[in-house]
Amino acid sequence: MPNPRSISPWHELLVDALATYRLTRLATTDVISEPVRLALLRKAGAEPPPTAEDPTAQDIVESLDDPPRLATLVTCRWCAGVWIAAGVMVARTAMPRAWQPVSQALALSAAAVLLSRLEDG
Repeated sequence: MPNPRSISPWHELLVDALATYRLTRLATTDVISEPVRLALLRKAGAEPPPTAEDPTAQDIVESLDDPPRLATLVTCRWCAGVWIAAGVMVARTAMPRAWQPVSQALALSAAAVLLSRLEDG
C-alpha cells in the first residue's frame, strides 16, 4: 500500500509550476514588492523620469533607452521566471521536506489569484 503522504511527480510538478507563477508575479508585478523593485532599480542606477509623480518600477524601465539588466530582471516576468523556476527546482531537490509546505502555500495562493480572475471576467 502506498504511503498516503507520498506525492506523485505530476503533483509536485503542478505545485511547483503554480509556486513558480506566484513567486514570479510577486517578484515582478505585485504591489507589495514594489518598494523592493524600486530600491533595486535605484541601486542599479535607474532613476524615474523627472516628470513622474509616483512612478512604478515598470514606468522607470519603460522610460529608459537602455535599462540595466537588473531593471529588466525585476520587471520582466519571462526573465525573472527562468531564474525563479531554477530556484524552485533547487529547493525541491535540495530540501524537499522544507519546500513542500512552502510550495503548497504558494500554489494555493496562485490558484486563488487565477480563480479570482474568473469572477472578474
